[in-house]
Amino acid sequence: MASIHHLEDMAASAAAAAAAAGEKRKYPDHGVAGESASLGALHQSIQYSRSVTDALQAMLDELEERERAMGGSAVPNKPKDELMKEVLELNVSGEHVRVQRSTLCAVVDSVLATLFCGKFDAAFIRDDSNRIFLNIFPPAFQWCVMHLIMYEDERISNMSIPPSKQHDTPFTYWVELLLWDPAYKRRPRGDPVLPAADPATDQQEDSEQPTPAPLRLNAELHTLMKKAVQEKAAHEQRLDAIKPLLKADSVEDDTVRRTRNSRGKTLVSASVSGSTVTVTTGVAKSLGDDSTFANRFLKYGPTVRAPIEHVRRIVDVVARAHMKKGAAITAADVQGAMGELDIEGYRHALTMYGLDSDRYLGPADGLLTTDHLHKMRQWCEGRRNVPAHIPSCVGEPVIRIYKATKDGWKWLDFFDAVKGHSPLLLISKVADSNELFALIIEGPIEVTETAMSHLDTRSHSFKLRGTDSHPHVGHIGWGSKMLMAGTQERVTNLIDFSSPASNMTAVLAASCLDFAVRPAAQAIGAAAAASDETMRRCQGVMIEEGQTDEWQQWQRPSARPSDYGGVDGRASLPVSVKGWHFEIGELEAYQLA
Repeated sequence: MASIHHLEDMAASAAAAAAAAGEKRKYPDHGVAGESASLGALHQSIQYSRSVTDALQAMLDELEERERAMGGSAVPNKPKDELMKEVLELNVSGEHVRVQRSTLCAVVDSVLATLFCGKFDAAFIRDDSNRIFLNIFPPAFQWCVMHLIMYEDERISNMSIPPSKQHDTPFTYWVELLLWDPAYKRRPRGDPVLPAADPATDQQEDSEQPTPAPLRLNAELHTLMKKAVQEKAAHEQRLDAIKPLLKADSVEDDTVRRTRNSRGKTLVSASVSGSTVTVTTGVAKSLGDDSTFANRFLKYGPTVRAPIEHVRRIVDVVARAHMKKGAAITAADVQGAMGELDIEGYRHALTMYGLDSDRYLGPADGLLTTDHLHKMRQWCEGRRNVPAHIPSCVGEPVIRIYKATKDGWKWLDFFDAVKGHSPLLLISKVADSNELFALIIEGPIEVTETAMSHLDTRSHSFKLRGTDSHPHVGHIGWGSKMLMAGTQERVTNLIDFSSPASNMTAVLAASCLDFAVRPAAQAIGAAAAASDETMRRCQGVMIEEGQTDEWQQWQRPSARPSDYGGVDGRASLPVSVKGWHFEIGELEAYQLA
């Protein structure tokens, strides 16, 4: 992208060359003696202004050349008034739309107006009925059309996305992109781009004396140059935005031969519950020539029995990834595309089209959800010593590596699954009450000895789900140390706050939560291997100090950690059942990164 300094350098170089050539030319011999020398600066200024014009023309030529490379033309083939009255026939990912061109161009200088300004009509992909084909999410395009019709005769400065759609990724992506004006409006998912200040105006306001005409002209010239550079940059962004929707980029990027199917077509369709979904062959094959996704369009039967809304959203995820030059599909992409669909139907549709639902949405039987991660991120805002990384969603790279009911409850079952992985998130469900806890452990769980390990590993605990009687959830504490049992015997000493006479033992003790607590009667004179212990029996404790008032309902005034050499203050129990000790009905471990 050209900068104002680069443009000035171009102009200055051209002016210098012109001045050098001018020294060999004799100025007109008239007027008083010395007049030509005194007017030398004026002549140089004229040469400089001409070089600026040349530089600006070069910028315009560069933009026009880029438009031609995209299949566009220098000017539309009809007068503007006649062009705007045309009614266009569109194929929007299989949906047929008729709309007047003036409606699509209502937002002046938007991406949508640039696309349909008339220059790129020959560059569109077209279906068998000569309709213009657009690989765009149909509900988003139709919403734009219906709203633009109402504002067609006035310049639109802003159109707000309805609240119900603001977290619907396919809808917001396309509405924001199509109505985006890079020069004045907020970038899609980015910062605002504001018009530049006018140096001439600023200079006039700051000075009490009127600016001399030559200086004012110089400032105006500088302002025009700066504005030209900004307009060029904005138009380059518009061209970047429309390029994936045109024939040259969508079809010929991998050569026509590779993206066309065996019958030479560039578009392929599938019938989905009575409706049609259409994509380019390049999009269809973007997950592999023989992928399930490709075969839904190229090989399998003509009809897919699935809700059309599910399929359109999945197809849009794949299409947008392909338009970004083969960018990988992420869990955030797939989850954002779900919108308000039911998750079970969405999982089924993903599987039908060859996308691993567990990979992108997390396991179907998993306890951890994306909403849990969002809440943990929210609860950590403004706190000190917060976890180093809480991902934005479940799914790759947040991978479940252990589930107790499938992989075994014993300590070594758990340890074998999680060793070498970090950071970790453990999520446990309390038996009977179904309360949920999460524990983020920032370092790996490593056992190198037969006896207890005392590691400098930070951990953070959260309550994710409460009960009707004890509904409060949130951050419940953090710790800088972690205790773990060895491979042969368990020697971690923990306090049983309900029975001061006993020394409780556990295989894993982190912030506020201790797993595999051994009953007192079993501990007396009965050393046992850690590998024989199960993770089911737990103990949870938190100190009132530093907690919010909502946690006071959990207080156990009869239990004081200070009585056992602990921190002075009343202890609270973030579990509503089973006293200080409780059993968990499920335990899962996830690797966060």
